[in-house]
Amino acid sequence: MEVVSFCNVCHGKEIRQIDAACNLCRCDSCGFVFDSPRPTLAELIAFYSQPTKYDSWLAAERARDILWKRRLRKMLRHRLGGSLLDVGTGIGQFLHHARPYFTHIAGTEVSESAIGIARGKYGLNILKGTVEDLELEPASFDVVTLFHVLEHVPDPTLLIGRCKALLKSGGLLFIAVPNEVLAWTFTARKTGKRLGLGRFQKFSAAIGVPKACTSSEVHLSHFTPDVLARLLESRGFSILEQSLDPYYAESGLRWMAHTAYYALHRVVWSIARRNRYDTIWMVARKPE
Repeated sequence: MEVVSFCNVCHGKEIRQIDAACNLCRCDSCGFVFDSPRPTLAELIAFYSQPTKYDSWLAAERARDILWKRRLRKMLRHRLGGSLLDVGTGIGQFLHHARPYFTHIAGTEVSESAIGIARGKYGLNILKGTVEDLELEPASFDVVTLFHVLEHVPDPTLLIGRCKALLKSGGLLFIAVPNEVLAWTFTARKTGKRLGLGRFQKFSAAIGVPKACTSSEVHLSHFTPDVLARLLESRGFSILEQSLDPYYAESGLRWMAHTAYYALHRVVWSIARRNRYDTIWMVARKPE
């Protein structure tokens, strides 16, 4: 475990602990919520390299195909063609579906098991390591995607800066992250925790997330739309779109329920411009 001594978004040092049991802190300067103490990068890599880590993804392959196609349609409204870099590509399922629409594709990943699946299942040669450390040509991509990656990394500002360096002039950055601080789902969880209801005891009473390494995912950062937009603008990006990420991979009645819930929040967003859905979608452009 490592302790964070300053905010990884605004670099302020006015940090306040908001939930000691779940190691959650908030920056009083910008509102960014993050874990401290938190697992180290080496611990994260080991966690996501477990041999069986992606078995559930493979079992839900068809539902996840639909998920990736939904995201791809949202992307293609902004950009078609050119070169694409998918950071934290996992098993490469998104790159598999995106390949026909771009002249060149590449992906990075830290998980040994995910890289092996991407090679064996989709014929993809994924670059092993963090994008911050890999030797990639500056200004070599038209599009960079960060789909549910930013919440896992130790330094979000460093990663956004690296993505900017890799983008060509006018290139696009597509980001999806959980909306854990503001979403109705997480509000319900923290309310259940405060009421002492048994099934909610593993969640934080502050924002409704579980303690790191006690669930199937490890999130070090917990964004709001405002904090994410501020981070992108501080690195010189201009925001082109804010909306909701259709993140669910379900089938049958669960698919119908999630689709209806997503549709409800799209209506709320279109009328009130308030995102209380489980996820955030953001598109940003590097200046010409």
